[in-house]
This record gives sequence, structure tokens and C-alpha cells, in this order.
Amino acid sequence: MKQYAKAISAVGIAMAATLSSQPTLAQAFKSAPAGDWSKVVAEAKKEGRVALYSAAVPPVLNRLKDDFEKRNPGVTVEITRIVGTQLVSKMDQERETGADGADVAITPETTWVTDRIKQNQLKLPTGPASTPWPGRFIIGGGAPLLAIEPMVIAYNTNLVKTPVNSYEDLLRPEFKGKLATPDLIATIFMAWYDWLEQTRGPKFLPALAAQSPKFYPSAVQSTQLLVAGELAGSMLTVPTIVAPLIAQGAPIKMVVPASGVIGTPYYGVIAGWSKRPNAALLFMDYVMSPAGQATWAVNGEIASPLPNIPNSLPIATTAPADPSKFTPDVAKEYKAKWDKIFK
Repeated sequence: MKQYAKAISAVGIAMAATLSSQPTLAQAFKSAPAGDWSKVVAEAKKEGRVALYSAAVPPVLNRLKDDFEKRNPGVTVEITRIVGTQLVSKMDQERETGADGADVAITPETTWVTDRIKQNQLKLPTGPASTPWPGRFIIGGGAPLLAIEPMVIAYNTNLVKTPVNSYEDLLRPEFKGKLATPDLIATIFMAWYDWLEQTRGPKFLPALAAQSPKFYPSAVQSTQLLVAGELAGSMLTVPTIVAPLIAQGAPIKMVVPASGVIGTPYYGVIAGWSKRPNAALLFMDYVMSPAGQATWAVNGEIASPLPNIPNSLPIATTAPADPSKFTPDVAKEYKAKWDKIFK
């Protein structure tokens, strides 16, 4: 366990140590005075709506929409779900053309977010929730890391009777030929495999390859096969897929290893070119509030940067994945290495 803790620190989980010892967002963002915030709320109601682009799954987005609208009558949330770089490309097009589009976005596109912050194209949160927000969960001093969706283990409880608690447990003989792992089709998966090697040691990936795992491009597909009993375990799935299936009685169990996991970061951005700037500020303040965080985390689907959020997974052992280092040249080199191990 100690060796894992050291390795995890090396890849970035050290950023998620105890909350109390870190600066707050007030040192990066200027919170609006109470009177000014009342004006923001009033103006948001006049604007009447906020357009949200996000890569998060529909159940999460719908929960946030419903709770926000109950708390802020007169302001509706219009959701457009877009995954991958298409989301940020669309926002760039809207900025360049002046078209009416997104006011806010929830996106894992780290590089785009940091670039737009450097170019002063994003608006800073200024509401009451910005003051207590932990300062280390801000990217570039301009966008809060709202949540991390962990990449977790799952296994079929009908087929596997001995509990699984770690990645190493998936190397047991009973999983040989019946274990799902992601195909190397995206840089986020490269980041995950790289993290596994860094935290588990150089012998882990060859040992995984010796299990004759089955490769899938999507956690949705592999988790469905897990439920059907065609697979015994899955190296990578996410709570937003697994939790609803468990709630419906599926014979699977989700495992978040105590030694740590890596996850998809979701950053909140306010478009500096928003047509409804006050509604944008109001919505972002809601998502950053304890109420918004609790609504998102209700099924144990995320690790929240805020302390004491019901059902939140532990962020102290949840590292935000950073696929940005996998430039085309680095990705090509890593794929050659991965192919040599697995193919």
C-alpha cells in the first residue's frame, strides 16, 4: 500500500490531499459583494435561460437541470450534450462568429480550458459558492474542477465469489479470458494505462496481457456483457454506467480500490462571449454549491472537491486524468509500446 501511495503522489493525486490546508478560490476569483450578487440573480431571471453544453451523461445533466430550476424559478436550463472535442470546437465557432450558443460548459477538455484562460476568453465565477471552493481545484486560475468521475472496477457476483478489492485481484486465474479492458482508441485510455503502469509497476501490464483480456472501445458495451455473464470482470467502467444497473438488480459489484483510481475531470467554464452572462454566473454558482455537488453525487457517481458531500467518492485517492501529454508523436510511441505488450 505504501508503494502505491508514493506512485499515486507522483502522478498527481497529491493535489487532492486534505482540503483544510489549501487556499480557497477567493484567492483566485473575486466574489461579488452580497448586493451585487442580488443584482446578478435579478438580471438572470430577466435573461430567463442558460444554455449548457456538456459531455456528462444525461441522468446527471437532468438532475442538475431539475434541481437548479426548482431553486431558481424563472431561469430554465437548455442542455446540449456533446462529447469529445466537438463540444469545444462548437464553442470556438460560436465565439468567432458571434452566434448565440453555450453560456456555460462542463467539459473534460483540459488543454482547451487552459488555452482559453490564457487568452482571457472565459468569465470567472463570482458567486457565493466561489469563496469556499478549494483553490487547488482550479485550472489556470480561471475554471473550477467541478468533479472527477472515477474509472472503477466491476465484476459479476454470480461468477466471482471471492471479493475483488484491487486491480491485482483481477489477475487471478478465474478471470483469464473473461476480463474486459479498454482498447487503445483514445488518449484518455492511454492516460489510464500509463497510470496503471506508474502506480502498479512495470510488471503489471504484461501480467494483465497474460490474462488474455478482451478489448472493448466502450465501457457501456463491456459492462452490458458483464451483466449478461459473458464476462467475469471489467478493468474499467464508470459509476454513471454501473450504479443504475446495480439499482435495477444487476448481478455486478463496483469496486473503488482503496489504493486509488484515476478519473475523468469535469471543468466548469463560463463563456466570456455568453449572451446571458448573469444566468451563466448563477448556474455555475449552483453547480459549485454544496446543493449542486450533492445533486451530482447522489448515486456515488463522482468525487467532489467539496468536503462532506453525501455519497461523494473520496477525492483524496482520485487522480484527474491528463491525456494532454499524449501529443500525436507521444501517442504513436505509446501505442507501439502498448501493442508490443498486448498484441
